[in-house]
Amino acid sequence: MISRGKRYRKVLSILAKNGFGDIISRSLFSRFRKQSPNSAQRKADRWIRFRKALEELGPTYVKFGQVLSNRPGILPDDLIAELARLQDQVAAFPFEEVRQIIEKEFGKPLNEVFPEFSEKPVASASIAQVHKAKLPDGQIVAVKIRRPGIEEIIRADVAIMKDIAKLMMRNDELASLRPLELVGAFEKTILAELDFDKEFKNLRKFHEYFEGDKTVKIPLPVQAYSREQFITLEFIEGIKISKKEELIAAGYDMQLVARRGFDAFFKQIFEWGHFHADPHPGNLIVMPGNIIGILDFGMVGQLSPADRSALVEFVIALGRDDIARIVENIEKLQGSPIDDRASLERDLASFIADFGGQAVMEIDLNDALEKGRKLAFKHNLKLNPDLFLLFRTISLLEGIGISLDPNFRSLDVIKPYAFKLLRKQLDPRNLLKSKALISWAADWYQLLQVLPGDVRKISAKLRDDQFKIKTENPAMDRLSNQLKRTGNQISKTLIIVILTSLGMFSIDQNLPIIAFGLNWMGLAGFGLAALILPGLLRSWFRQ
Repeated sequence: MISRGKRYRKVLSILAKNGFGDIISRSLFSRFRKQSPNSAQRKADRWIRFRKALEELGPTYVKFGQVLSNRPGILPDDLIAELARLQDQVAAFPFEEVRQIIEKEFGKPLNEVFPEFSEKPVASASIAQVHKAKLPDGQIVAVKIRRPGIEEIIRADVAIMKDIAKLMMRNDELASLRPLELVGAFEKTILAELDFDKEFKNLRKFHEYFEGDKTVKIPLPVQAYSREQFITLEFIEGIKISKKEELIAAGYDMQLVARRGFDAFFKQIFEWGHFHADPHPGNLIVMPGNIIGILDFGMVGQLSPADRSALVEFVIALGRDDIARIVENIEKLQGSPIDDRASLERDLASFIADFGGQAVMEIDLNDALEKGRKLAFKHNLKLNPDLFLLFRTISLLEGIGISLDPNFRSLDVIKPYAFKLLRKQLDPRNLLKSKALISWAADWYQLLQVLPGDVRKISAKLRDDQFKIKTENPAMDRLSNQLKRTGNQISKTLIIVILTSLGMFSIDQNLPIIAFGLNWMGLAGFGLAALILPGLLRSWFRQ
């Protein structure tokens, strides 16, 4: 077991050594403490010292710093820039511990489980390390092994972080950084990475997604050789996508690699709603044939169909500079009204002014995303946490794409996927299965149920001369005519709703399919509705 008291002492000792011993004293005694004369002189290098302190504190704190680096708008820009330099390459744990873990799980010597097993890991990170091995059938595999005791260390460190965050909340300046919120988001992220069973399922799911795709390779996990503490998966080999010179020397096409990398991720986002959420250069490799290999599925984001639909509408509204529509879709994404809509619209107008006049090739997406995230925090938008993972993913990919091809701009790739999803949503076969369409039909059905009664009430009031003052107004004639036209439109709309419903509910009938996935009853319903719709639209537009 990890001694929490001992861990506390180590954390405080390292913070004090790097000049941050005042954090606790500022939290506890903020009312009495005055700023020391030399504190201003230390501001210039304080974030460098903070980054070094995190590196010395170990894997949990390095991961925490990496999460913080993706939260602009909360933390100072200088701190964000320094945290972005954090690297999670850590020393490997001893091979004997690897041997003990595997032999304990299988109950036999390592060489009987894996005839060949490299003692030196091919990769070593904060949560786990990877060894190359061979199965009895000759297949070359990678064995990803979780660090011994890492879960206890992480849980102890997170508990300490929560205690420090509570102390920070006593100081107004420190409380503005939202420490409890940051620690809570980090806890969710890192505990998900510890769950190897979940990662195993993610690997299988994404391997199925890309099955048959000749441009992307996802390693297939091997269930018989995977356990709670380690995953065995197909070994894939290539050059890290960040090593541009090696890629060029090997003859790879940089423009094609950048494009395929983005394509691979936007298929995940817009087509499937599940996406690899940690595409740092160490998790992306390039294989012969300009194939993109994607590794490490410990962090995966998920977007609901409603979120994807709102994102598509958001992209379209952004392209049209339609601020009101942008705000509407932000409300959809957070599931509640904006607190100060007018203020957000003003900030969005400024945002669009900064980027709207630029050609796609000129837009710095990283800059746009950062300003967008700051807007989200400024207006306290309660967006799905997976949306922040999405922004982070796109930002990382944009950086990789530009490093490979200076002329690369991800917006060129995003738009086709957004419109492809829009076309998919408008496909009649998908519309018929859409909950939104069923809800729309139900709303019309309810309206048409109550409308005749309301019309009768209005007619009765007119008949009883209860509108005497208004009937003397010439506008009443126009109102009467309008009611007649509206009644005509309602009749036509009712016919369209009935015919559309006929087409919708005929899908489940055991009748032969004729075209577009529809039987004769469905085709007839939609066909007749389509004949009536143009006349109804012309009537609406004339008014």
